[in-house]
Amino acid sequence: MFLQASSDLMITLVGTMAAVLTTSSFLPQIFKAYRTKKMDDVSPYLMGLFATGTTFWLVYGMFKNDFVIIGANAFGTAFNVILLILKRLYSRSS
Repeated sequence: MFLQASSDLMITLVGTMAAVLTTSSFLPQIFKAYRTKKMDDVSPYLMGLFATGTTFWLVYGMFKNDFVIIGANAFGTAFNVILLILKRLYSRSS
């Protein structure tokens, strides 16, 4: 029983670390875009496809009732939507 509980905890910790690292990887791009007001080299198709994928992962996490999947993909979707908005804003101004 104890070994199963510690194994489940380890799996949850690994999933949580993966979620934190992959989701936070968008923050440097968001900060750089806001600071420089340039998004010329960032593909809107990449961001759109990624946001769509994370939305599906979010729904999947809800079906599975997995809060790590839900949290990571809620933030991932939000960060990609922010990048899409910045792309649109900064493309208009140039």
